[in-house]
Amino acid sequence: MAKRVGTWWIRDGLNERRDEAQGFGKLLEGLSSFDWTQDRGDAQVVKKDFVETSGYSEKVDHVDVMFMCSHGSYNPGNSSTWGRAFAASDGVIRTSDTIRWGKGDLEHFSSHACRLLYHSPSNSVGRWIPAFERLHYMFGFHTVSYSGTSQKERGSRFALYATFHLWVPFFSGYNLRTAWKKANVEVEGSSVKWAYLRANGETSSGVLVNTYNEKLGPYEPRDPVEKRTFWTARGSC
Repeated sequence: MAKRVGTWWIRDGLNERRDEAQGFGKLLEGLSSFDWTQDRGDAQVVKKDFVETSGYSEKVDHVDVMFMCSHGSYNPGNSSTWGRAFAASDGVIRTSDTIRWGKGDLEHFSSHACRLLYHSPSNSVGRWIPAFERLHYMFGFHTVSYSGTSQKERGSRFALYATFHLWVPFFSGYNLRTAWKKANVEVEGSSVKWAYLRANGETSSGVLVNTYNEKLGPYEPRDPVEKRTFWTARGSC
């Protein structure tokens, strides 16, 4: 069965934001092992697709891997508010909401939203840990990120590097964390800092899961659901 891909985007007057997200889906759809099943833009980007809602099946968990162009929602002058929410067309998704990413299929969440993975001693990126039901990775930014002619290539480059071992079978390729770093170094300035949050642990049957070198492939990876530890990193683009 093909792995399902989802893209969400809010243009906010910039078609490049749509292009960035759709580039991710289009690149992966070029591989027979991936199926781009969700492409939701502007008014279709709704809060209930990310937050647990009674009587509704969140669309983000109908896919295995997703890419989103949205905005971080915070007070620029108050760092205690950074990284605690991102925007949908009809509201804001907050860390205080009931979020269980991976309860269906989602393994890899990636977002353009500014400061979503900001981390400091007084405002830990661990605020997103409750959202990890069976999620493996969150990819985002410690700082602001940008939209434009250069950045519209972010999605396609991330997808390409994450699956390079499938396009070029004799090449070992890149793990997901390296693919995210590499894509952002190529499209952002050095003032921007990429980031990720990932989970290690064991499956429900006690098999060890280490996501450090995890790649994006046609297989269904083991999910870390027990005895979990969480790891974060960031760096300049």
